Amino acid sequence: MSDKTFHQFAHELVNEEVNVVTTQGNFEGRLLLVGSDIIVLQNRMAARRRIIIRILEIVALFRAEIRPTGPFGFMGAAPELEESHESRDHEHN
Repeated sequence: MSDKTFHQFAHELVNEEVNVVTTQGNFEGRLLLVGSDIIVLQNRMAARRRIIIRILEIVALFRAEIRPTGPFGFMGAAPELEESHESRDHEHN
């Protein structure tokens, strides 16, 4: 196990997309700042919205898995669904 402190670990994630689990709920966004007793996130959906979280409330902090999105920010169709749709169209012709 690493001897890193929370602050050292959190500083490595600055400017990364993260998930934060707290005693008050879960949050996600870009980690902007790690202070002495707070972290600051920038919300993905509302770029101007910043979330300040007290470090004492944090249960877990980890790098977010970024999923591919379509042109409108939503998840695109899964490739296996597109294939089955194409094969189904081919069978009807």
